[in-house]
Amino acid sequence: MKHSNLTPMLQQYMDIKENTNDALVFYRLGDFYELFFEDAITASKVLDLVLTARSAGGNEKAPMCGVPHHAAANYIQKLVASGYKVAIVEQVENPKEVKGIVRREVVEIVTPGTYFEMDDNETREIAAIHSDLVYATVVSCNIVSGEVRAIRVMNDFVEIIKVLQQFQVKEIVLAEDFNQSIIAEISGKTDIYISYENDVDPTIKHSDNAIQNALGRLNQYLIYTHKRSLDHLSEVVVLNDLSYLRMDYATMTNLELIDHQKGKELSLYHFLNRTRTNMGSRALKQYLMQPLVNLEDIKIRHSQIDTLIDDYILNDRLVDLLKETYDVHRVVARLSTGKHNAQDLVRLKKTLAVLIDIKAELTTFDEFQFIAAIDGLQPVLETLSKTICDDAPVALKEGRTFQSGVDDELDELLVLSKNGKQWLIEYEAAQRERTGIKNLKVGYTRAFGYYIEISKGQIENVRDDFGYIRKQTLTAAERYISEELQNYEVKISQASDRILEIESRLFDQYSEFVNGYSKQIHHIGDAIANLDVLVALAEVSSLPGYTKPHFVDGKVLDIRNGKHPVLETTLKDHQYIASDAILDADDYTLILTGPNMGGKSTFMRMVALNAIMAQVGCYVPCESLTMSIVDQIFTRMGASDDILMGQSTFMVEMMEAQAALSKATAHSLILFDEIGRGTSTYDGMALAQAIIEYINNSIKARTIFSTHYHELVTLEEMYSGIRNVHVEVHEENDHVTFLYRVIDGRADKSYGINVARLAHLPQSIIDRAKQNLALLELSKDSVNIDAKVVQIEVEPQGYATIKHKLQSVDVNQLTPLEALMFVSDLKKALGDDSHE
Repeated sequence: MKHSNLTPMLQQYMDIKENTNDALVFYRLGDFYELFFEDAITASKVLDLVLTARSAGGNEKAPMCGVPHHAAANYIQKLVASGYKVAIVEQVENPKEVKGIVRREVVEIVTPGTYFEMDDNETREIAAIHSDLVYATVVSCNIVSGEVRAIRVMNDFVEIIKVLQQFQVKEIVLAEDFNQSIIAEISGKTDIYISYENDVDPTIKHSDNAIQNALGRLNQYLIYTHKRSLDHLSEVVVLNDLSYLRMDYATMTNLELIDHQKGKELSLYHFLNRTRTNMGSRALKQYLMQPLVNLEDIKIRHSQIDTLIDDYILNDRLVDLLKETYDVHRVVARLSTGKHNAQDLVRLKKTLAVLIDIKAELTTFDEFQFIAAIDGLQPVLETLSKTICDDAPVALKEGRTFQSGVDDELDELLVLSKNGKQWLIEYEAAQRERTGIKNLKVGYTRAFGYYIEISKGQIENVRDDFGYIRKQTLTAAERYISEELQNYEVKISQASDRILEIESRLFDQYSEFVNGYSKQIHHIGDAIANLDVLVALAEVSSLPGYTKPHFVDGKVLDIRNGKHPVLETTLKDHQYIASDAILDADDYTLILTGPNMGGKSTFMRMVALNAIMAQVGCYVPCESLTMSIVDQIFTRMGASDDILMGQSTFMVEMMEAQAALSKATAHSLILFDEIGRGTSTYDGMALAQAIIEYINNSIKARTIFSTHYHELVTLEEMYSGIRNVHVEVHEENDHVTFLYRVIDGRADKSYGINVARLAHLPQSIIDRAKQNLALLELSKDSVNIDAKVVQIEVEPQGYATIKHKLQSVDVNQLTPLEALMFVSDLKKALGDDSHE
């Protein structure tokens, strides 16, 4: 339809829609949000709503559906979860003061990366990306926690997707001229929502131009969606440093740190999450994704956990107090975005009151000065305690938000309003006495207002001198009004409107006052969250069989009777069997052999998770753990193709192997599970041997390399630093029993046929396989590896990375500033290498 042929209301709707054409428009009409045309068709399908129609002008009809205003949050959540944006349109004028159609405007645009009304712990981040010819700079923001982080990666879609997945980004903001091929890869391989913003907030300044551009674009987009600046966001933290143990997205996935393919409850995060607050739950996730590498910081955490374990009365008291706190990060986010209500202020007030008790409990402990010394915002607590009622309603219209004494006029109006019921009772009694009609009733309906109701049998007793005016006829009664009742209704109505007006003013006033302390409130939230994580880690650390890790210098990772923390508690088929893992300056490469299902992958994860938990500051499930700091962890585990990147298993193996070979240092931990299995036997074994030799002789990182190529066990005799270990198996009469324990030495054979028997393959196949195996073993000598020591050319650490960077850049396209930054990054890579 032509715009001019639409009704005035739909003309207004279409004007708004044209300016927000990437969002579903929730257009406020009375107590409903209405959607029209294509938006209505889309929403009706996603939300399972009845699709109706409204007159659009002339004889045309507009498809329409709607949701109640009071229940809109659930519908918006479902739309956002399905990948849609929602533009909220509200009246911005008082209908009583306007002739014609009321002006409406978009007051907020809800997006997958900015919606935080769900009261859960899921991480929702929104990120902006700035790219040049060499690098992509990603600036990511969590609206709830207020954290803003920046990281620089190679301008390659695989690297970009990995960092977006690592940060659990739900939405990215790009300029419209961003690389279209990378956009296509992100769109096709992830469910990340892509939004566009060409403008950059000019008020954002940063020493790094790429970060300034990405952060400025992100901030401009947040202003566009929230229609205001977000004061609670922190300063951007640059993550391209060595301040934490580095793991890429593949490693976090392989180690099942945050998620697990078979259910989140099997992840390390879920196992450790004994936190009592949402803030603590989110903080724990960051602890796991960024373990410490500074030994002094780790010792401080150990000291904190020691105190909580030893002083169980203190620990129990803190648990009780933490349960009484609220998610003040979310409160500040709601305040900053204007979505708050009176109960948010109540939650803040109660949390500040609990903070006093928490500080009192910890004031004598030096290791907890991070919370004992924090500003408790006494002025905010005192102000809210004197003004806001604990049972304040979510909506202001009920008149129970502010305490008496805050505003004299409000107090007077509330007295009038509260005495109204008594006035009506007395008025009803007086009218019964006056008229002699004993069943006369005085009542109220929203549609009709106040009325006097008289049954049909008593109507003849109504006299003119009563002054009653008939207003409504019912089946069994008549309803009247009187001048006195009308005057009272006007008085009460004016009082209600004035109460709402005063409370709205006071609410805005105190909200602005509290919002002025948003940064300090955020710091309080951080402190409570960190305390909550420490209490949770102390609970885990006090479990039977957990011990305090001991850190030393050098290159050591010595685990005695170590267990996988999650499997130890969830394993149902058999008891978990502990194993030793000893890597040191003499034997830093373990070649792990044994059958499938024997526990090789579990053993490797056990080693990594114990190291991560130790550097998080937690106790670990083993008899003892002595280790030196691990700076990076690289893994390749799992046999499934990498569907996300559209690569085969073998290609992903080689890519992840390359990442380890080019970035690992002598202080890193490398876990490779069955490298080379994605190609032919000879190719795979040749590559596996070369990779082991290179890691062992050149990088000298602590490494566990599991393999089915049993010929590789001879490398132990060829090179110093390599030691064979295997998973223990008991065999009797062609039947095998997996003992799930890793011991020194090489595996005698693969037991593949025995595993096939356990899987109940037909006996005829088992017998034929035995015959084939006997024939193949006759030619076994032909696949023995070269038994002479080969001097491997040692490629300088970082050489492959620098070579890739140089090959990927067109020097003719670089600006002078970009060239200087590029040379600076190359020097940093070489500097890191020379440091090692």
